[in-house]
Amino acid sequence: MIRYLLAAILTTACWPTGAAAAGPAAYDIRVELSFAQASGDEGMRDELELQLLSELRRASCFRSVVRAAPDDVDGDADWETLRLNIAVSEIFEETVYDTSIAQRADPMAPQELELLHTSRIYAIMRVSLEHPASGVELRTKNLRGAGAHRPLTLGEDARHVALTEATIEAAQAVRRFACKGGAKRLNKEIGLPPGR
Repeated sequence: MIRYLLAAILTTACWPTGAAAAGPAAYDIRVELSFAQASGDEGMRDELELQLLSELRRASCFRSVVRAAPDDVDGDADWETLRLNIAVSEIFEETVYDTSIAQRADPMAPQELELLHTSRIYAIMRVSLEHPASGVELRTKNLRGAGAHRPLTLGEDARHVALTEATIEAAQAVRRFACKGGAKRLNKEIGLPPGR
């Protein structure tokens, strides 16, 4: 019985869904990513950018996905170009210890005390999808990504695992936001006739 249930789950997980099933929308998308001055270190920003671009490209919702260059001008955009603005307002990081500072500083403390902490990271961002050629903002939303990890073995980098979880969750949230409804919804939001 369990074997059949697992087979059914794996089969349905492989089915194409929504916009991806209909193929990519006939739009190129430029991703503009900005950070508030105090939002995370450079490594965290690079990891978030990598996950966001990779997730959008894997989803195949659009004809192409590129990172917008700093000198991109909206006036150069054609009718088949969209802009995805992602403004990260905050990246918060904390480590919560189950032990006191004195316990951790004790040279006689057992090594297992190194496992008694949890690393947490979350990002908050404002995301908007725009059609620069018509000057239309198609949709906008506040999104977030969060990750938390408690090390299971000595030497495991809990911060890195939490960061990976947070950036993957953020990237998936952005992908769902940008791809929702596929070409049909995009054309309707832009005001193009059906069947374009």
